[in-house]
Amino acid sequence: MQITGRLDHVAIGAENPDEMVKWYERVLGLVVHAETGPLEGAKHKTYLIGPPAPENGLTRGMMMEIMPRNNSPRQERTIRQPGLSHVAWAVTDFDGALAHLKKCAVEFLGEIGQAVGGGRIISFADCDGNMMQIVERKS
Repeated sequence: MQITGRLDHVAIGAENPDEMVKWYERVLGLVVHAETGPLEGAKHKTYLIGPPAPENGLTRGMMMEIMPRNNSPRQERTIRQPGLSHVAWAVTDFDGALAHLKKCAVEFLGEIGQAVGGGRIISFADCDGNMMQIVERKS
């Protein structure tokens, strides 16, 4: 097996995928690349969202699948809890991205820190409380 060198997508079960997609469009500038459904038994569609791509968005960059959640209770997550912890988005202008997140009134989860391998990082919550990060890498 050979991996292509990029992550295709991560998936998040959302209370209201339609509203979550709108949040990611407004706050992170992501766009819908594909959608389906609603599938049998679901009230909402499932979406593939990601950074804007000039062509063929399904094969460029990292995407997120936003799908309807099941009825399981949501467990509170911390950064070192077993399982998927957070999604980190690379930015080239950390200060500009931070100012934009503040303007969007996101909930920050701590202070600016040093990223593993160098650079700056900060965590924040999306509209459903999932942990996200912006990270600026220093080469």
